[in-house]
Amino acid sequence: MGGVLAELLVKNGAKVTLITPSAYVSEWTNNTLEQAAIHSNLVEMGVDIVLNRGVTEIAVDHVVSDCVYTGRTQTFAADAVVMVASRTGNDEIYTALLAREAEWADAGIKTVKMFGDAEAPGPIAWSTYAGHRYARELDGKDIGDALPFRREITALAID
Repeated sequence: MGGVLAELLVKNGAKVTLITPSAYVSEWTNNTLEQAAIHSNLVEMGVDIVLNRGVTEIAVDHVVSDCVYTGRTQTFAADAVVMVASRTGNDEIYTALLAREAEWADAGIKTVKMFGDAEAPGPIAWSTYAGHRYARELDGKDIGDALPFRREITALAID
């Protein structure tokens, strides 16, 4: 998310320094083989990338960053800060719907299920998977943690 927001800010004229405690920009994208392209694209756009550093202080005109290994601090000039940090689920709608379960049948509702970011925020790919899985299992038997998708395993053969 940090890389996406950095790109958006640069496209809108901002000078961007991306600070991350990770050793990679958009670290999850190592799993999708996109990380190198994202990193190089951000560098080409002019984003200053600072790896292996956290943020310990945000002031009016600067940010204080600490090394994740040594704790040594460094100050970076900044007139604005955009944070990308841990997220928590928001199940308020789900809880409100459960409180009205007695009304479901009259509205034609059979089940209500919480999934995706409401349950446990994560990368877009996880939410996409959760939505796809929910659609496949709609009003069916709950299979718990079992993998619901059939996987086709192919092999090359010499004729």
